[in-house]
Amino acid sequence: MNGFFLIDKKEEWTSRDVVTKISHIFHERKVGHSGTLDPFATGLLVVSIGRATKANICLDGLDKEYIATLKLGGKTISGDKTNEIIETKPVKSPTKEEIEQVFKELLGPQKQVPPMVSSVRYKGQKLYHLALQGIEVDRPARDINIYELELLDFSEDTITFRAFVSKGTYIRVLGETIAEKLGNLGYLTALRRTKVGPFKIEDAIDVSEVSEEHLLDNYDVLSKVVPIVILNDKWAVHASHGVNLREDIYPGRGTILVADKNHMVIAIYKYVDGQYICQRGINDYGNNSI
Repeated sequence: MNGFFLIDKKEEWTSRDVVTKISHIFHERKVGHSGTLDPFATGLLVVSIGRATKANICLDGLDKEYIATLKLGGKTISGDKTNEIIETKPVKSPTKEEIEQVFKELLGPQKQVPPMVSSVRYKGQKLYHLALQGIEVDRPARDINIYELELLDFSEDTITFRAFVSKGTYIRVLGETIAEKLGNLGYLTALRRTKVGPFKIEDAIDVSEVSEEHLLDNYDVLSKVVPIVILNDKWAVHASHGVNLREDIYPGRGTILVADKNHMVIAIYKYVDGQYICQRGINDYGNNSI
């Protein structure tokens, strides 16, 4: 098998659980995913299988959309409901106008410090392993971009919002920031990913329903996120051997995928110093292994 599945991850499943389940269903060792979802979160997970796993790097930088529910009045070590409340504070109930003003202030490019309960590595260890031992370390802030924040519902101590954000944005941290700007403590009680780039939750299925008919073709998926250049037979063979391609093959001067006339995606290429350099092979072309 070779392609992608759009999976609606269930709560309490890890992203790795989904990968393992699909691996068992199809007896395929090469299964991966793009964009980890926390166990308490639900929603869209793009899962690759077979040679498509080599193309996950093309999906890693996609923007994402979430629906989140923020509970005011408490703080947890993880910023969500999966851990005990470690601090409380009387709730200062916000008005709609106050919430929307905070949302406006939070839009745009900015720095965000990853939470301790995360899979970010520090000296070879994942931060959440340290957090569970009560150890906190300095984490460098990351560049993120918050494109849209929309208030969906609110009550005296709860805010539900939609967030459209760049890669690497932690919605748990965003929730804590929103609460802080409103004079409160807060943590997420629900989080659902509804979009990954052009892919939508409406097109996803439960992992228990997965079958071959749900497999999305490499070309159909990747052409939505990265420019694809169709090569003639001669250059398709060259590309399968990782041969450099001339710069006029594509004017974008960035990362491209190359495919043959039958839409078999062959390799990932990147523009470097006046030519396109092969970064990674995706498929075999004929008998030429890459």
